[in-house]
Amino acid sequence: LFIVFFPLHITSIPMSGGDIDTLEMLGLSVSRQTAYTLGRPFGRLLSASAAALPSVGKTAAPAPAAAPTSAASPSAASSSPAAAANSTTSTAAAPSSSDRAALRAAKAAKKAALQAQSSETAAAPAKKASQGAGAAHIPAKLAATDPLPSDEEVFSCISYNVLLPNSQDGWWIYKYYRDPGDGSVAEWTARQKLLEKQFRAWNSDFICLQEISDLSWDSDFAFAEELGYERLLHSKTGRMRPATFWRRDKWELVSALHRDRTLVLLVRRSTGPRKGSLLFVVNGHLSAGPNADRRLRQVEEAMKEAGKEATKMKLNHADCSVIVCGDLNSQGKTGVRELLVAGEVHPDFRESGDPTEKGQQGLQITSKVKKQTFGPFADAAELAFGDAVPATILAANIDSKMLNDDNSLTTGMVDKLKSVFKCCCKSGKDIMTKSDIESFLMAVNKAIGRGSEFRSVEAALEKRGLKLEDEDATLTEDDFLTLYEKELQEGKFWGVEHDLRVLSGRGMAIPEEGPVELCFDHIFFSTTTLRCVGVQEPLAEDQKKLIYGPPFDVLPNSWHPSDHLPVSAAFAWL
Repeated sequence: LFIVFFPLHITSIPMSGGDIDTLEMLGLSVSRQTAYTLGRPFGRLLSASAAALPSVGKTAAPAPAAAPTSAASPSAASSSPAAAANSTTSTAAAPSSSDRAALRAAKAAKKAALQAQSSETAAAPAKKASQGAGAAHIPAKLAATDPLPSDEEVFSCISYNVLLPNSQDGWWIYKYYRDPGDGSVAEWTARQKLLEKQFRAWNSDFICLQEISDLSWDSDFAFAEELGYERLLHSKTGRMRPATFWRRDKWELVSALHRDRTLVLLVRRSTGPRKGSLLFVVNGHLSAGPNADRRLRQVEEAMKEAGKEATKMKLNHADCSVIVCGDLNSQGKTGVRELLVAGEVHPDFRESGDPTEKGQQGLQITSKVKKQTFGPFADAAELAFGDAVPATILAANIDSKMLNDDNSLTTGMVDKLKSVFKCCCKSGKDIMTKSDIESFLMAVNKAIGRGSEFRSVEAALEKRGLKLEDEDATLTEDDFLTLYEKELQEGKFWGVEHDLRVLSGRGMAIPEEGPVELCFDHIFFSTTTLRCVGVQEPLAEDQKKLIYGPPFDVLPNSWHPSDHLPVSAAFAWL
C-alpha cells in the first residue's frame, strides 16, 4: 500500500544518491531538485521497503499480469533500472556491476532528456523566475474590474505610489497634469475621492503606499480607518514616506522596523485556519536616479533587519513568508531583482534593461557580495504576464526629446528653450529684466519665492552679486538654458514640459505618439513558502482606450490620481 500511494509526492523529497538509486531500481522516476524536505527517516524507510521486495537484489519472480506499466515509465523499457535489476539471477545478492552500469546509463539518458526539455521551454512567456514551489505556479491574470481572490487561505497585497498628497504639501502637483483644466482635478479633494474609491474596490489585506506626506498623514487617509484598516507611516523626517495599511480584522502587528526608505512589518494572522501564521511585509520607496548602488543597499538592509527579527523569534529564515514591494525606481535586470531572485549579488554583476538610467549601464554597483537569507523570490507580475508585464507608469513621451544619453540637452530642446526665452523677454532685448523674471516665475510656479526654478534664478543672480529685488537684476539666455538643463538632469521632465506649455503654448510631447511605458513598481514574494494565485491588470479596457487613443491621456488625469498605477496580487501559503 505504501508503494501505491508513494508516487504522488515522489518529486518533492530530497534524498541521498543511494536512496534515489533504490527508487529508480524499483522503477520509480525521481527528481533530485526538490521543493520540500521530509528528512532522512523516509530514506531509511525506503531502504527497508526495498530490502523486503524480491525484485531488488534477489531472485526475481515473474511480475503479475494484472500490474500494467505506463509506456513512459522507466520500468516499461527493457533497458530500465528495474528491468536490469530483475534480470539478476544470483540469489540474495546485491546488484551486479553490469546492473549498476545499466542503471548509470539509464540515469544519464534521463538527465540528457530533462536538459533538452529544459532548453525547449526556457523561452516560454511565463518563465520560472526562481527555484521554489511557489515559482512553479503560474498565477491567474485578473482584469482590473475582477475582485482580488479572498478567503481564509489567501491574502492580497497592493503596492501603489499615490503621488504626494497635496492637501498641505506638494503645491507643484498640478504640473503633472497635461490638462488640469481649472485646476480642480489636481486638488487633493478630488484626488482623495478617487483614492478612497480605489481602496473600497480592492478590499485588500495589505495596501503599501509610497510618497506619503507626514504633514497631512492623519487627515489624508482617515477614510482607511473607516474601511477597517490599521496604518503605519515610516518614521523618517521629511516627505515622500512609505506607509503600510493592513486589515485589523485579519492581522495584528508584531513589530515594525524603519530603515533607509523601507518600512519592514512583521504581522500575524489573527483569524481562520492560518491563525498565528507570520508574514513579513517590506514596503519600499527606493532612491531615484543614478543610484543603483544605494537601491541595492536599501533592500539588503531591509532584508538583514527582517532576518534579525526572524532570528530573535527563533524562526528559520527559509521557512519565513516574505513580501517585498514598492516603487523600486528601476526596471529590467537590476541589482535589487538579482538580490531577491538569485539570493546574492556579486561585484561583477551589471544592471541592464532600463533606458531611463542614462550613462549607468555597465557600472559596478557593489564591491562586496550582497546576500539575503530568505531564499528565492519571484516577481508576481512577471510570473503572471511573462514578457508582457503591464507598465506602472504611463507618462508623456518626452525624455529622449529633451536629454541625450550623456544627459546633455538635445538640439531640439536647445532650440525650444531659446525660442521660449525670447518669448519671456518682453522688452524686446535678448535678456530678461527684473520684470520679465518675475513674470516668468509667476507663470510657471503661480508665486514668487518657491520652486527649483526660483532657486536657480537666485543662484544665477548671486554669481553676479545681484538679488531679484535689485532693479538691475537680469537673466541671460545661458542662465535660462542652465536652469532647465539642471531641472531635466534631476528628472523633472514633467515640470519642464508644464513650463514649456505655459510659456509658449506647446511642450515637446506629441500626444498621438502615445505614452512612454515604464515598470518601476513591483511585488516580490518568497517562493519556498508562498505561491501567487492571481495578479490584477492595472487598467480596465475603457481606461486603456483613453490612453492609447483619443484623447491620449497620460497619468495623472481626471480619472486617476497618480502618475503611477497600482500593482495588485493575491497569495496563498504552501
